[in-house]
Amino acid sequence: MGCKNSKISATHRSIDRRLNYDDDDNDYDKDDAILSQKTIADDDDAIIANLTRGDDHIPILVADSQAFNNSFVQQRQQAIDNRSYQSVIESCQPKSLQQLTDIIKAFSKERSIVDSHWIIFYWIVCNIQYDTGAYISGKCNDQSPEKVFRKRKGVSVGYANLYKYLCDQLQMSCQVISGYAKGYEFENRIDAPNKTDHTWNAVEIDHHWYLIESTWGAGYLNEQSIFQHEPNSYYFFPRPNEMIYHHLPDDDKWQLLQSPIKMTQYLEMPHLHPLYFDLNIELVSPRNQYHLDLIPGKSYALVFLKVPLDVHLMADLKLNDQIIDGGSYMMFDKRQQIYRCYFAPIHTGRHKIYLYGKRGNSVIGEYRSILDFVLDVKQMPQNSISFPKISKNFSDFDLEVISPRNTCLIKLNNGDKYSEILIKTPENVELRGHLQNERKQEVMGGEQVYYDRRKNIWRCKFAPDRNGLFEALIMAKKKTDPEIYITALAFKIEAKHIPLPPMSYPFTWQLFHDLDLRIEAPRNRSSAIWPDNASYAEILIKAPDNIQLSCDIKYDNVKVENGSLAQFNNEKKLWQLLFAPERAGQHELIVCAKNIKDNQSSSNVVVKFNLEVRRLQRPMKFPVTYNKFQAEKCQIYTPMDGILKKDSIVPIHCVIPGAKSVNLTVDSQLLSNEGYKDPILQRQIRVGSKDVVIYAKYGQSSSFDGLMKYTVQ
Repeated sequence: MGCKNSKISATHRSIDRRLNYDDDDNDYDKDDAILSQKTIADDDDAIIANLTRGDDHIPILVADSQAFNNSFVQQRQQAIDNRSYQSVIESCQPKSLQQLTDIIKAFSKERSIVDSHWIIFYWIVCNIQYDTGAYISGKCNDQSPEKVFRKRKGVSVGYANLYKYLCDQLQMSCQVISGYAKGYEFENRIDAPNKTDHTWNAVEIDHHWYLIESTWGAGYLNEQSIFQHEPNSYYFFPRPNEMIYHHLPDDDKWQLLQSPIKMTQYLEMPHLHPLYFDLNIELVSPRNQYHLDLIPGKSYALVFLKVPLDVHLMADLKLNDQIIDGGSYMMFDKRQQIYRCYFAPIHTGRHKIYLYGKRGNSVIGEYRSILDFVLDVKQMPQNSISFPKISKNFSDFDLEVISPRNTCLIKLNNGDKYSEILIKTPENVELRGHLQNERKQEVMGGEQVYYDRRKNIWRCKFAPDRNGLFEALIMAKKKTDPEIYITALAFKIEAKHIPLPPMSYPFTWQLFHDLDLRIEAPRNRSSAIWPDNASYAEILIKAPDNIQLSCDIKYDNVKVENGSLAQFNNEKKLWQLLFAPERAGQHELIVCAKNIKDNQSSSNVVVKFNLEVRRLQRPMKFPVTYNKFQAEKCQIYTPMDGILKKDSIVPIHCVIPGAKSVNLTVDSQLLSNEGYKDPILQRQIRVGSKDVVIYAKYGQSSSFDGLMKYTVQ
């Protein structure tokens, strides 16, 4: 009998698993040892306790506690969200500064002061480009409102002057604030600046003062010193206790804080981006500190961030603007809602740490900057570590690497055939793997990934096909998402002295492991063995008593009729899957399984081998077998060829366990019940001109069931 669902669709291929059939009996004991090993995470609680012990952190508070009351916050957001404001402003094309003033006056008439400020702010950030050339050259020249309007360009003082001019025309109170900003190339600064380098505004509304930053609201300079026009409403009335992380006024009163901070504290504060506040992130450790050090006695730096459950983070460690592979790693503690962010340098030097975040559980979405640090490594520790390379999607899937730990490089030597990576995932995440060589070429049969339900971990095994350097990619998807796996992390594998022939894995599906199947032959191969002068190939599988197997053979994706036989070897207690090709060439051998205790169960594909037939001397067909043959675990010794010659004398030798009686028909005539003694049927027959069929009767049944059929030529 063939597989009921033997057609392998694209969907099936997308969720296939590959299996290592080396002896895994001791894996579970090894896992217990691995799970009990001490890791860097085990020290986290002690580390964070030391880092925060005696923490004299004083929260930064706004001086005017009523400034951001519910009414003001609501007005601000309504102005930002008003599409009619945006469409009118975006279509506004004044030819002179006076015309712009007249348009804004008319448009602001009978509107609130907050709305009027938004109209000014939005026009400026949409229409004024940052003058990158003037900034880099240091020749800012005329930054008057008239000049900035006509050129549609300016530096920060030009933005601030234009903002104040328009406020003055509407008789709204506005001040120009000079100070210091952590903008472009600030990370390269070591000492305090000797003069102010930035300008923004403060405005008064109903006796409360607020900040306006139209320069940063218009966009930013990228790493290539090119202005990226990207209007950002965050800088429309940003909160002073957030603004202070990147803007320090020359006059302390314009900090608008209860307790103004000094330059030394400002320089040491981490660089927090607007998204940090939007995502409600809290920097637990280190507190207000921009420069990080390695943890004493460790080879890594550590950052703790408290985040909401729907926020995901990722990070990069860079040296000389180059990302360090294996230099960063993220772990999320859902109970405490804390990200533990590790950074492990591999060289001395001034490193940059970049943290990115996004909201939402979908793997689709852009990560944006939330926080920057500097890690200055003057001396490398003796025992350096590294981490697997993780992608932007790693934290989306909430993965945890169990083994190997503290390394991104797995070394195979001394006869090791494969490496194993153990990973924990949430219940709604599934994995697959991909092994490639240094040329990015796929190693066929080089990986197997499946879920071990006994240990509640994913086993990801990778077997290089030769000596050299390989990359083991682990991809993930949520079960509710389309059948598209996204790379989540990667390890390097350095293979030396790989035994020959190298190990490889056949395709398997998760059901193979769920049913506790084990391949006995061929072991450690993705291809079945074709013996010289053979007519068929053999696969042996060990299965629990309640599992029934069947199989098919395909050539060019077409099933070979009567080309397969699934029978139970009662002596070895193994399923014997036999495959008889019709021609030379590449074939697929497909094995299906079902649970006979489940009446609703149907056969499903569980494993697939390749078979290359180089020479076929004598093609053959197997006898047709019926479901009862597999259900009662019958076996044919002879004849194996399902086509008999007319008038020939043929010995029949089969194993038919537990039958009440066994009969044969030759030329449609029922032969006497002879030659059967449970479980062996052994007799001779003279073949007629019609099919030879063997029947058996079981238990209290009064009827016979067909077991197998031979055709006659």
